[in-house]
Amino acid sequence: MSMKANGGKKSVKKPAKKKGKLEEWFINILAIVLLGGGLVVIVYMTTQMSSEHSKDTDQYLASLPSQSDTITHSKICMVDDIYQGDYPTLSVRLSANNYYGCDAKAIHELSSKQNLRFAIDPVTKRKVDKGSAVVGLHSKRDGKVLYFESEETFTQYLKTLDE
Repeated sequence: MSMKANGGKKSVKKPAKKKGKLEEWFINILAIVLLGGGLVVIVYMTTQMSSEHSKDTDQYLASLPSQSDTITHSKICMVDDIYQGDYPTLSVRLSANNYYGCDAKAIHELSSKQNLRFAIDPVTKRKVDKGSAVVGLHSKRDGKVLYFESEETFTQYLKTLDE
């Protein structure tokens, strides 16, 4: 009988969609704001880290000795052939020479790999023992070092830089 009263149609209540849509919009906007904020923080931190790395690199390059100075063996890592400056190195004595490394792994490698204890003099092209060689800074002034047979070959190398 009630079907006939309203024209044969059932009365159906419509669900409250308005409230659900507002909540959905709020959640979406909140997610976008949080993700955007997270990205801003990541970009900021990356920029700061890059800036600190740049400052560290600049300080390191400024600490390099003069091109004409010889470098004390204890100031280099003989595995990486790089100037360590005031950074502490470790040493190992092998066959009457001391060899230096920047960490325990480098010392292990120097102890176990004989080829790491030798280099080629850039002037004479002869093999030299890093433990007894004269050490000088590479011409690129990037921290890399070169090993020379003697003070004389080091001096000859310096003369080629002036040309």
